[in-house]
Amino acid sequence: MNLKSPLRRTAVLAAGALIGLSGAFALAGPASAHHNVVKGESDCDQVTGEWVVDWKVQAIGNKPTYKWTEVTLTPAGTTINNPDLAVNGKELENAKELTGQQRVPGTESSSSLTVKAVWESGKASETGTVTFAGKCEKTPSEEPSTPTEEPSTPTEEPSTPTEEPSTPPVIPSDLPGEPEPILEADCDTITIGLDNPADGVEFTLKFETSKGETRTLVIKPGEKKTETFSATPGFKIDLTFSATVDGEKFSDTIPVEYEQPEDCDSSGAGGGLPLTGAAAGSIAGGAGALLAVGAGLFFMARRRNVKFTA
Repeated sequence: MNLKSPLRRTAVLAAGALIGLSGAFALAGPASAHHNVVKGESDCDQVTGEWVVDWKVQAIGNKPTYKWTEVTLTPAGTTINNPDLAVNGKELENAKELTGQQRVPGTESSSSLTVKAVWESGKASETGTVTFAGKCEKTPSEEPSTPTEEPSTPTEEPSTPTEEPSTPPVIPSDLPGEPEPILEADCDTITIGLDNPADGVEFTLKFETSKGETRTLVIKPGEKKTETFSATPGFKIDLTFSATVDGEKFSDTIPVEYEQPEDCDSSGAGGGLPLTGAAAGSIAGGAGALLAVGAGLFFMARRRNVKFTA
């Protein structure tokens, strides 16, 4: 009996130890079978001035599928670009690695991702944190390009004055009416004058004859006036036309020579009426043409031409 008692006590202690170890394994087994892995790496995007965090996530359990019960990011307001990293009730494949990208303002110092998964046999939770080194800022690579365009603006300004000289000169539309020259001649006289229209200008005709006689004839608009002179072969008149238009004075002098018609005798006597028009031009030896030239010079100055019909 004394020998059996120590053996019985040893057996009881050994059994108790085995029961305790089996209970510990029973509790530890399910807890280690479900866990999450969250890892992140950061890089600075110098174009946007943001931190870019690349996350890798695994939910590992003893069942084929699981669901997320929590997916939380910091800083608040940031997102991750994988729809499977969200609480949406979707059954996900156990132990399959999920990746996603998070963008964080360049002024932040860190970011984190917390995930909680649930299987039929258990659940697990894990948080991953990434600490940033300094600040993420934009690289000013595009800014120097702006001043290169500014000098091009002044190059267009000098082109504006080039259009101004293209404006055509204005030609007056209210030019005066054309006077009609008057020339009449017979065997012993010559008559010279103008028929001035009502819309004409005032003319002054100054006559200086080869005999030393001078006369002046003023013809206002709407008037018809002439001067008649005794004439013999060799007789000549220096005729001066003058007029003022828009404050500018025009003047011209032409010689008018008299030639006696062929049907007159040497004393100058002859028959017939005074001759005008085309006949007067031939009798006066071209005096009518000279008269027309004198009037024409004035109206050429006013960009008009006088047509003389003798």
